[in-house]
Amino acid sequence: MLVEDNVLVQQSLLHALELIGFPARPAADGEQALAMLTETPYRFVLMDVQMPGISGIEALVKIRQLEGPNGDVPVAIMSGNDSEVVAAKAAGADGFVIKPISVAELGKAVQQLVTRPRQSHAK
Repeated sequence: MLVEDNVLVQQSLLHALELIGFPARPAADGEQALAMLTETPYRFVLMDVQMPGISGIEALVKIRQLEGPNGDVPVAIMSGNDSEVVAAKAAGADGFVIKPISVAELGKAVQQLVTRPRQSHAK
């Protein structure tokens, strides 16, 4: 799943993910992502920090409270500001990606997410 509110960035990242073999379903914001995560298991979530409504960090905290497989879904937070790494890790992020993101960096980040054993994020 790709959670990104900027339509142009979302479309670019979806295209890049498709090219590197990780097709993703889009969510426009954290609330939509949470709704989707209650319905369908996902292999990974790549989520922007700054979005309308709830932020990526707030959505991540709520993801970690979900029952079932998506409570421990691997999540990488995307931001243009590397100072948000600490907050992302504290909220339970499995990775952090600095924007702008090259296709190679995107591929590496998602590959790390989907190949590592799922971490138990205590609720």
